[in-house]
Amino acid sequence: MTNLEHLNAVSIICDVGSFQQASEKLNKARSAVSYSVKQVEEFYQIQIFDRSKYRPELTADGKILLVQIRHLLKQAQKFEDFVQDMKGENEVELKLGVSSHFPIAKLSGLLKSLKADFPATTVHLEIETASGERILLAEKVDIAIFGAPSKSVFIDYRQIDRMKIPLVISSELLKDDPLNISETDLAQHPQVIVKSSDEKNPDVGILDDALKWYVTDLHAKKELICSGLGWGRLPHHLVEREIDSGKLVVLSTLGDLSLPIYLTKLANRSLGPVGKRIWDYFL
Repeated sequence: MTNLEHLNAVSIICDVGSFQQASEKLNKARSAVSYSVKQVEEFYQIQIFDRSKYRPELTADGKILLVQIRHLLKQAQKFEDFVQDMKGENEVELKLGVSSHFPIAKLSGLLKSLKADFPATTVHLEIETASGERILLAEKVDIAIFGAPSKSVFIDYRQIDRMKIPLVISSELLKDDPLNISETDLAQHPQVIVKSSDEKNPDVGILDDALKWYVTDLHAKKELICSGLGWGRLPHHLVEREIDSGKLVVLSTLGDLSLPIYLTKLANRSLGPVGKRIWDYFL
């Protein structure tokens, strides 16, 4: 039987659509991914991919083999989970990705329970901006919390919240009724943008005609906007007090934005005891 690592490479190529993307997902050189495919093909004497086209396509035999490969990988993962549960072993470490838009205070009860019940497990909180799905798919975190307007078939989702993200501006900059502010009016002032923590992830919600000021975190963005230096979207819980006091004004110029917040994990991965505690916490 060939190495499970080689079989996994075949499965990942089919998931992402190319050898190059598979190498990035697996954090391996492209040549190593090609080697894995070659090993499987030579071992079983079956051509899995048709490489004559721009993107690799499964051959007829490859399509049949892929079904069995994925079944075998799933069974292997179940076996690993079974042994771990049988031995009563907890994860040595767990990486939890959390969107910078999500209030950390909502995790305090969970983190206290992890500290009390799993004292030997190291928990990494990876605070990210606009890159939650990507870092989960890249397996840089085990579980992620982020807002998502759409879903990936490779991820399991559990909705845990819904977040309003209003467009706000300092009352100092307003000369007209907020209801009459146009995109042209907004473009007279800088749009303050939190740069994505993933350099490959494009910035979204950008007003083309406006000057852009980039910051690295939400609190810096809030300070600039509150100081009358620009405008932008901020989570409602972060600016609720300033809106109520009149320091910040909500604009409808670019429409309302409300995102479902999901607790997520990879669909083909099982969770250990610590991961299960996190997954079940929001039930």
